[in-house]
Amino acid sequence: MAMVDRYKKSGGFIQLLQVIETCGPKKREQFMKIINEETPRWGEAIQAKMLSFEKILSWKPEAIMEITAQMNPLAFGTALKSLPQDKFDEFAAKLGPQERRKFEQLYKEGSPAPNEISACLMKVINETRLLFAAGTLKFDKIDPDLTIPDEIESKLERGGAGPSSGGNRTADDVVKEASASSGIQLGNPNEVDSLRRKIVELNNVVTALKRDNISMKDKLDKIKKIA
Repeated sequence: MAMVDRYKKSGGFIQLLQVIETCGPKKREQFMKIINEETPRWGEAIQAKMLSFEKILSWKPEAIMEITAQMNPLAFGTALKSLPQDKFDEFAAKLGPQERRKFEQLYKEGSPAPNEISACLMKVINETRLLFAAGTLKFDKIDPDLTIPDEIESKLERGGAGPSSGGNRTADDVVKEASASSGIQLGNPNEVDSLRRKIVELNNVVTALKRDNISMKDKLDKIKKIA
């Protein structure tokens, strides 16, 4: 039985997503490797919809402040200690003077153990997911690519619901198109799975580039304001 089989019921995708989001890095990597090998479509979708602390910090300050307002600031401050100094400085530069001072102080104070930092990272991600579920945060206003379509489980089984809710092609779509355009029949399951995994990897690169683009846009906006 594939790992995702128990999550194919309605609502199962989000359940699996939350399990993976709140795993430690090593366990998350193991889970994703299994899922990508067994059910590449699910792996592709999970990777695209997954929250991470880095992704949260790439959002606009208003969204971040909404998250910090709804949770213990100390927990968020402890999670920030997972960042190297340069990444923290990038985050702090997005904040107003008062918030910047608060988080700079939290970042400098104390020396939590690695397991405490890890627990706070998971807490931030979990609390953020709950804020979306409650409607306090809106995907369409913050990060439309994270929107999870209704009945995503059945759509994934039919070969739909790729990385974006806007109708982007899935790995299966690309494989089929490549086969049709080249005239090559990909009948070997190993060949198809190999292509799917490659496409998943490429989609992950595209997602990372999108995040970098958002970060660069924020920096340019700040430079324009200063100028």
